[in-house]
Amino acid sequence: MAAMSALLGGLICVLPNLYMARKLTAKRSADPSQLMSAFYAAEFGKIFITMALFALVFTTMEWIRPLTLLVGFSLAQIAQWLVPLLMPKSRNNRE
Repeated sequence: MAAMSALLGGLICVLPNLYMARKLTAKRSADPSQLMSAFYAAEFGKIFITMALFALVFTTMEWIRPLTLLVGFSLAQIAQWLVPLLMPKSRNNRE
């Protein structure tokens, strides 16, 4: 149950971020105001989906371990911040 709780926590972090990335890459515009409005809309959607997923998990799954779920969520969030910083730069970016 602990592993499943941690996995669900990670998915609660990753799925809304995938939604946001999909929304932002689908909207290609040169107008800065359109880009900003698309960013705000995608961020609002991401936050809403995250809250909805947490509510869904906590209300429908009695077996869930809340602390393990939050640890899985936090680790996925930290990984999204650290991976770009720790990845070696490619040769194309150095030139």
